Amino acid sequence: MQLTYRGSVNRWECDENDHLNVRFCEQKLYQTLLSGLLSNDCIGVAEVAGLPRTIRRQHIRFQAESRIAAPLGGYFSPVVSDDFQVVVELRNEATGSVACSMLCDFTDDQLVSRLQGLSNPVRPDAIAHAWGRGIQQNLDLHDLSLEQAAQLGFRTIGAGVIEQEDCSADSLLLPYHCMGRISDSMPHLWGTIFPESHADGKVGGAVVEFRRTYDEILCAGEPFQIKSGIVEVGPKVQSFAHLIFNGRTGKCCVNAQAVALRMDLEARKAITLDDDALAKLHAQKITLSNR
Repeated sequence: MQLTYRGSVNRWECDENDHLNVRFCEQKLYQTLLSGLLSNDCIGVAEVAGLPRTIRRQHIRFQAESRIAAPLGGYFSPVVSDDFQVVVELRNEATGSVACSMLCDFTDDQLVSRLQGLSNPVRPDAIAHAWGRGIQQNLDLHDLSLEQAAQLGFRTIGAGVIEQEDCSADSLLLPYHCMGRISDSMPHLWGTIFPESHADGKVGGAVVEFRRTYDEILCAGEPFQIKSGIVEVGPKVQSFAHLIFNGRTGKCCVNAQAVALRMDLEARKAITLDDDALAKLHAQKITLSNR
């Protein structure tokens, strides 16, 4: 894989869990992607601002925590696959371990053709850590309206207006700010289920896998709503669906799936939920099979 990014974790990029927040993690992955596409002549400088419009789907896995001052290297490669055309990953350059990875699928046929023409693509078995584990298939919910989502039990956990600073020069919402808006809103979901765990600061929530599909791009100046719900419950991990709607048109623009866990912030490990906690989660679960 080709080294296309180098940087580190800043204090202001860390969240309440005292590790690199998913927004900034994805921002560094996006830097890795852009640099790789540009250095391999897959896109030109004039096409950078329009790249968010060409992304159909992303699959992100968070393999390890990145703590403050961790030195990170970003690596890029085309992929031999019918599902995704490129993979990028961040590695802790001090330990050599993979911190997170992202697979991308594009709608632009010319971009796909250029990626497929690059030499030395990686084969799927060489990047087993990047492929779906808790999320194997797309959960297609783009046809839902705001009203239908509410009827199914989705909660409004986020709302606001897309700002120009969250967008490319073409006023297109950047993918990592899409992730950031969801991340910022999660306390409205977790906090209603486990209000006591947020009080002492000893327990947090961490995403381990994330998949996003795009049906329409959000632009600067447009209002949005985030509807979220729990779709799978387990003792260690839980699965969520996040839908981002254009508040002006009512269109479901972004359909996201996430796998997350509760985390002991002192021991730095996943928590196994007890029966009472599982019962709380099951009571909030959304059933999508009959929709």
